Amino acid sequence: MKRRQFIVMAGIGTGLLILPPALYIASPSLRKYAGKLIREELQYLKLEPAGVDQYVNDYFNTSANNAMTNLRWKAFYYLGVNAERSGQIFELIKFYLLSTDFFIHKMDESKTVNYLGFYSPYKSPVPNPYSFLLYPQTD
Repeated sequence: MKRRQFIVMAGIGTGLLILPPALYIASPSLRKYAGKLIREELQYLKLEPAGVDQYVNDYFNTSANNAMTNLRWKAFYYLGVNAERSGQIFELIKFYLLSTDFFIHKMDESKTVNYLGFYSPYKSPVPNPYSFLLYPQTD
């Protein structure tokens, strides 16, 4: 192997070693990205900004926060994954809506959506959005 080839190969190898950690550090924090996803997916609703941030904090405090979760969310960021392509992002948005007063106000899109507390079906049941109590049959 010639000296020039060795230097080029060493440079490429070093770049491949440095690139993944640099991308990991350069991406936004997990919580900022999750808040951004919720705001983008639910852009047609009036969301309380502090409520979205509080929900994201509660969501990541209650779920397993390990290195694999962080890597998965960083990959979502770089690949541009949305709720249609990821079940985890869909769950994030679904639980946000269940944790708010959106269904209590009969899914009225004109009202501000306020965060009530992290949704747990055992601690804070939310009325079924398809219930006949919310939408009685009209004949």
